[in-house]
Amino acid sequence: MKRQSVGLISAVLVLSVLGLMPATGTPQMVSLVFNSAQQAPQQIGSDEFRRKLVELAENRIILDERGGNTLGSETAILAALRGGVVDMATLSGSVVSSAVPEFGVFDVPFLFRDAAQAKAVAEGPVGAALAKRFADKGLVLLAIGKQGFRNITNSKRPIRSPADLQGLKIRVLPNEVYQMTFKALGAEVVPMEFTLVYSALRDGRIDGQENPVMTIATSHLEEVQKHVSLTGHFFAPIAFVANRDMFQALKPADQATIIAAAKAGAEATWKAGAEEEAKKLDELRKGGMEIIEKVDRQPFIDAVKPLEPEFEKRFGKDVLAQIRATP
Repeated sequence: MKRQSVGLISAVLVLSVLGLMPATGTPQMVSLVFNSAQQAPQQIGSDEFRRKLVELAENRIILDERGGNTLGSETAILAALRGGVVDMATLSGSVVSSAVPEFGVFDVPFLFRDAAQAKAVAEGPVGAALAKRFADKGLVLLAIGKQGFRNITNSKRPIRSPADLQGLKIRVLPNEVYQMTFKALGAEVVPMEFTLVYSALRDGRIDGQENPVMTIATSHLEEVQKHVSLTGHFFAPIAFVANRDMFQALKPADQATIIAAAKAGAEATWKAGAEEEAKKLDELRKGGMEIIEKVDRQPFIDAVKPLEPEFEKRFGKDVLAQIRATP
């Protein structure tokens, strides 16, 4: 077991045991865990999940929400979730795809035009089909929310074209699609858990990274990065996920209540929009970052086009076509 997961498991073990062994007539206690900076989408969604559950459950279910970077990486949380140590978690979609590869279709670069299209896909037939893939992984997909479009930061120079990425050490998630995308763009790819990123940027072990604006701002990356380019290369969802055994042990009415609360949490992340992002960009500017807002995305799109056959093989040509055709 990875060292980073030990602290997480110790922190939530009692909660999970309580959730799986309720006494007759007493409330069902379940745990919800996430790893993010304060006011990041994972927290926004989890907080609304808890609030809505309190409203709907009428004391039948008590949700113990635990968040922050002290609980271990999202990969460790996912492992704890699958192992039954954690009851539910709010996770980055790109981490979830390590367990459910089909969910990685959201990681395909430049697949989504805007958040409205991504929401329509998440809540439509494609999202429903993806949810069915979770069962044999010991998981239940409760809802899909929005983390946001991802953008590139670095300490060396403005990124306006793929040529500007040449020779830069760019951290990406330990995710195959992310890695092949940034290799195609010309970067030197460094897979790394996000909990290690700030110190690696500060120490100069990596030159840059990529994340949504909200994550860049709430993680205070302006302290260790000079430039941010609004490339919007990946759309990043977040997934509200439950341990399957825990979920199936619940009464059907309680299952429906948890799903409704999770969907409310997801909706809160979709509603966090352009105004909040503009405020965060202003904070980054005041912190000394140069914001390259007008990026010509076409050269980036052209650079990753050779990867299309691989994406079709992984996710299905028809699925990709269905997503692109979604209004």
